[in-house]
Amino acid sequence: MKQIQVKKSMKIVIVGTRGIPDLYRGFEKGAQYIALGLAERGHEVTVYNSHNHSYQRADWCGIKLIHVYDPEYKLGALGNFIYDYNCFKDLKNRKCDLVIQFGASSSFWSWLMPENTLLISNISSTEWKRSRHGIIRSRFLRLAEKFAVRYSDSLVSDSTIVNYYLNKRYQKRAKYIAQGVDVVFTNANEELLTIEDVKPFEYNLYIGSLEEDGVAEVILDGVVASGMENIFLVIGNYSSKFGSYLSEKYQPFAHIKFLGSVYEADRLDNLRYFSNLYFHGSGHDGSVHLLLEAMASNCLITAYDNDANRSILTSDSFYFQDLEAVAQQLISVEAKMNHHVQRIDRNMAKLRETYNWSNVVDQYVAHFDELIAGRNF
Repeated sequence: MKQIQVKKSMKIVIVGTRGIPDLYRGFEKGAQYIALGLAERGHEVTVYNSHNHSYQRADWCGIKLIHVYDPEYKLGALGNFIYDYNCFKDLKNRKCDLVIQFGASSSFWSWLMPENTLLISNISSTEWKRSRHGIIRSRFLRLAEKFAVRYSDSLVSDSTIVNYYLNKRYQKRAKYIAQGVDVVFTNANEELLTIEDVKPFEYNLYIGSLEEDGVAEVILDGVVASGMENIFLVIGNYSSKFGSYLSEKYQPFAHIKFLGSVYEADRLDNLRYFSNLYFHGSGHDGSVHLLLEAMASNCLITAYDNDANRSILTSDSFYFQDLEAVAQQLISVEAKMNHHVQRIDRNMAKLRETYNWSNVVDQYVAHFDELIAGRNF
């Protein structure tokens, strides 16, 4: 892409991810597009990568990559803690203008920050509240969140719910910068539906968390209560205790199919595009990217009814909070391509005008310029 001119080049380091280029995780995908956008605007960008990341070169699209030892594959959550330490240990002796920290878990090591460097923490979810974490890890993540709030020069979030939470709990406002989506899907291919043995617009779809603190069970209870036997596809990791419970609970209902995790972008986009009704969860788990990708794939969306989802979808979605609403929508919503094209088109317009990476990166740059101008060192 053509390089965008900037007033002054900044040295920017990104920590808190497993690395780029991202292969399948939404969290890293956001970091990747922000890093790309910053590099395209002439800034010097460095990203820390796990030593066993599949991409082993020291440079990617003009972004410097530093691989450090990551023992997660041996130690699990403890390995994440050590990996974050290794990143900050290396970072300590490097000169940079600012550090972007994705997530709060690495904030324990913020005391290793280089001198005269700004720390910006991107917090997209209240991770410590999620049921998948045990008591010890939950307390650790809660403490890490406090460290991030205390030691960051600025907090950034793509969630209005998280912004409200941070302001209420810590009396500290976060800068709201939405996520973006990279491309609007145009490569429709019905042949990819043969893998799941479904027909275009004759099935409904949920992609997201299958954890106890999510809304998957409410949705699937609504599917059963509706009495409708259209195929309902569920995409998400169900290897956890609660995920296994869900797959067993709905096993008697042959039209509910658990596909597990799906990482192939083309397959996912086509499953979204050809679905009749797409269900989106609460957004508490940092899943905004899933909502934007659904909008980009021409989905007719029904979303859990909260302020975060309404702030993006406005009136261009159906909403639910209980199984009765889910059941009613499955019964009453007619074929999307015949009756709901305007809703879909208006959501597409939002992506072009607001939720695109070019606009998102411009907001980050403007925010960084303000922080640099106002620093006291």
